[in-house]
Amino acid sequence: MNNKDIVWILIIIAAIVSIIYAYISQRRAARIKLHKRLKKSYGKKANKKTSLDELEQITHFYKNRASGECVDDISWNDLDMDRVFHALNNTNSSIGQEFLYKMIRETDKSEEELKKINDYANSFDEDEDSRFKIQKIFAFIGYAKHMAVSDYVDMIVELKPKSNIANYLSPILLIASLVVLLAINPSIGILLVIVAMIFCVVTYYRFKADVERYFVCINQIVKMIKASKDIVNLDLDFLADSNARLKELSKAFSKIYNNSAMLETGNVTGSISEIIMDYLRMLTHIDLIKFNNMVKLLNNKEQEIYELMDVLGFIESTIAIASFRKSLPYYSVPEFVEGDISINLEEAYHPLIDNPVVNSISENGNVLLTGSNASGKSTFLKTVAINAILSRTINTSLSKSYKAPKFRIYSSMALRDDLEANNSYYIVEIKSIKRIFDSLDDNKKPLLIFIDEVLKGTNTVERVAASTQILSSLGKSKAFVFAATHDVELTTLLEKEYENYHFRENVTDDEVLFDYKLHKGPATTRNAIKLLSVLGFDKEIVDKSNERAAYFLENASWKVEI
Repeated sequence: MNNKDIVWILIIIAAIVSIIYAYISQRRAARIKLHKRLKKSYGKKANKKTSLDELEQITHFYKNRASGECVDDISWNDLDMDRVFHALNNTNSSIGQEFLYKMIRETDKSEEELKKINDYANSFDEDEDSRFKIQKIFAFIGYAKHMAVSDYVDMIVELKPKSNIANYLSPILLIASLVVLLAINPSIGILLVIVAMIFCVVTYYRFKADVERYFVCINQIVKMIKASKDIVNLDLDFLADSNARLKELSKAFSKIYNNSAMLETGNVTGSISEIIMDYLRMLTHIDLIKFNNMVKLLNNKEQEIYELMDVLGFIESTIAIASFRKSLPYYSVPEFVEGDISINLEEAYHPLIDNPVVNSISENGNVLLTGSNASGKSTFLKTVAINAILSRTINTSLSKSYKAPKFRIYSSMALRDDLEANNSYYIVEIKSIKRIFDSLDDNKKPLLIFIDEVLKGTNTVERVAASTQILSSLGKSKAFVFAATHDVELTTLLEKEYENYHFRENVTDDEVLFDYKLHKGPATTRNAIKLLSVLGFDKEIVDKSNERAAYFLENASWKVEI
């Protein structure tokens, strides 16, 4: 061996060492960055930026797998529950966030499930080291971008594998061309190598394009299997029941996991090792060959895949719940009671308001709220409703205490015209309220109902008449009703069936001051016209408005000319 050969060998060795060093350094830097991010984000309200398309994908697991009692779409939108979900979503994987969304929408949880949520969340909060280890495992699973894994599970278990002839032929042609290059004719060999590489790349991407999304789904499944093994190996006592099921599922997926080497990770980092592996896959088609084998192995495993998603999703969701609880000024574990339809809330607050004003209420009868615009009526309704939902779904109340039956929760609040269906606001409103009547069932759990400004889409006379009858009928059913209104006539018409509460404000010559506190009894002040003056309306408009209102209150009719 001459000096020139030794130099080339040393150069090759140096290049290999450099690649290995760069790979190890990059992995170490990524681990440090992940640890810092996890430590910084825990105990803070989540602030992930999610597009409407991404949010839609997150909802698919719930839509595909929903069962039992759920928060319906109207109530979910009324209460701005997407934003509540975002505040909770401190997860690191697709399955975690998809399961968490499903968890918050499904209200029919047993005492055992609620206790398990609480136990897991408390254990993760107390054991920081174990929490970080589990979070890193889920970060490895990561996100399946531009798709919901659950959308493809049903299809992938019925997918028929394609022929592997072209996939086997590609590396054979490449090897044959290299043999010609090195042992027979270098000139012809170079041409054959180029042709073989073009064939490999073209056939690779042609096949890959047809199965790309299935590929992502299989990668997610493989990562979930590995995550299961890693979680079981941690041997955490408080995860004993989940570990037992994960062990069984790992056995069911053992062949799939053992055949998963060389599949792409799906984590695009741009590392040298990743680039090398991409080229190796293109030239050998090894991942496509394994994909077809995977498809065969996944046939008839739909139930096991969903179980795996459920167990892992539950674990990561409880970490997100622990983090959410940590971010709150205080919270309580709700107490569910049977018998009287009542509700007891102490110092409850809204999760999306900074420095919120807290309110308490203890009632075993329906509640009618009055008060001016922006005084706090709608926010209070949403506060009670969101507390009821989070109590039923994640065993967490944003209050000093929550005590109530296991209500089914319905609302009719933030409605809009339905232009596509050619429905006016009033039609949308009465359909929304009708669905609540249709849900009344003496054989099921009682309803907790929230209605803001009953029938505001129609004229005053018919609104008061119909609102009185609707609220009276709901009030006599197996339900607890919270209703807010500007029609003070209802406080008298419904005084035997509803307890009156109100929010108030103090209007001075130049400002409006709200205390946002709940007060017993009906509203006794009318400040809407005075607000016109505060906000700079012409004095004549204000004065004549006052005259018209005074005349109506005295004569029960409107004066045409003033």
